[in-house]
Amino acid sequence: MSKLTIKELLELKGKRQLVLTTAFDEWTARAAEEAGVDMIVSWGMNLEHSKWVISSVRKGAPNTLIGSGIPSTEAYASESGALRLAGELRGVGTDIIYCSGLLPEKFAPLARQKYPCCGHVGYLPVENTWFGGPRAVGKTWEEALHVYKTTMALEEAGCIAVEMEVVPEKVAAEISKRTKMLVFSMGSGPYCDGHFLFASDLLGTNIGHYPRHSITYSHMYKDAVRVFTQYRKDIESGAYPAKNHVIQIKDEEFERFMAEIE
Repeated sequence: MSKLTIKELLELKGKRQLVLTTAFDEWTARAAEEAGVDMIVSWGMNLEHSKWVISSVRKGAPNTLIGSGIPSTEAYASESGALRLAGELRGVGTDIIYCSGLLPEKFAPLARQKYPCCGHVGYLPVENTWFGGPRAVGKTWEEALHVYKTTMALEEAGCIAVEMEVVPEKVAAEISKRTKMLVFSMGSGPYCDGHFLFASDLLGTNIGHYPRHSITYSHMYKDAVRVFTQYRKDIESGAYPAKNHVIQIKDEEFERFMAEIE
C-alpha cells in the first residue's frame, strides 16, 4: 500500500467513495491504515500539541494521507501566520490543511503556495453558539443556498476538498455534482465523494453525545470498564499476580543475598 498523491485523490471523484476517520495516537492510526482508510484527520489543542499528535499518527500510518487543522487564531490574523503554521504541520507529516471555520479568502494564500486545503461547510462546531447547539444546516432554502455559495467560494479560493457536516442529503448531492472539489460527508448522506466519522464513535470510546449520523461497531469503553473492574477484583482476591507473573531466584542466591544484608 502506498500513500495516495493529491492527484490520485482528486481523480477518485465519482469513481468510488473515500473513507475518512480520526486518529490521535500511533496505534489507532496503525489500525486505520491496516484497514485501508484513505485519510486520517488529526489535530491537537495547540500547535505544539498538534505537531506531537501528528508525528505519532504519521509513525503509525506512514502510507495514509493525513489532514490536520491549523490553529485558527493565528491563521485568521495574517497570511504569513497561516503559511508558517501550515509549514510546521507539513513538516511533521500533514498532507492536507484542514481547518474548520477558516474563511474562504484565508485559504487562497495557502492554495497559491500549493498546500492542499480542505474547507468545512454546514454545521461548524467552532461556531456552535451561533447555531444554538448542534443541528442540521440547510433545511431552509436560505441556509442551503449559503452552504452552496460557501462551497463554491472555497473552490474559487483553491481548496481541493470540503467537509459537509449535517446538511440534507438532497442539498449535499446537488452541491457535490456542481463542485470540482471532493465533498466529504459527515452526516450529509450517501451522495458525496466520501464519508468522515470519528474513530471514537466507530470504536465506542465516545463518552459524550453520539450524533445521529454516527455508527458504532465496537464498545471499547465498556470493554475497558470491564477489564479494569476484573483487574481490581483479581488484585483484591489475590488471583493476581499468579506464579507465572512473578520472577523467582535460586535458593542459594537468595541465601547469599540475605547473608549480605543481615
